Order: sequence, then structure tokens, then C-alpha cells
Amino acid sequence: MAKKIDRIAQMLNCPVKGQELRRAVTESRKEFLLAKQAEALEEDVLDEEVEDEEDDEYDEFDWTTE
Repeated sequence: MAKKIDRIAQMLNCPVKGQELRRAVTESRKEFLLAKQAEALEEDVLDEEVEDEEDDEYDEFDWTTE
């Protein structure tokens, strides 16, 4: 496994293609993080909608309404 890591490090430090590879890695990482944030926001919105619906339902264990 160490040889693969060394080859990756050599490629990233390459004077010819290194800058292009670093830029590609950075851009793909940004896209990944933005997609992950959007997914987390969608989950939060869905969780809030479920919580709001539960508040309107009758609670059979609430003795103060009987």
C-alpha cells in the first residue's frame, strides 16, 4: 500500500501534471462536500416536517385533555 501512496505523492508533485491533478482533486472534493451539505439540509427539512405532523395528533397518554 505504501508504494501506491508514494506514486500518488509523486504524481501530485509532478511539475508537468501536478497542478492539474491538485486542481481536479480540490474541485471534486468541493463538489462532494456541497452535495453532502445539500443532502443533510434535505434530511433536516424532512425531520422538521415529521415533527410538526406529530404535534397535531391526539396523544393517548396525555391525561390533561380528558
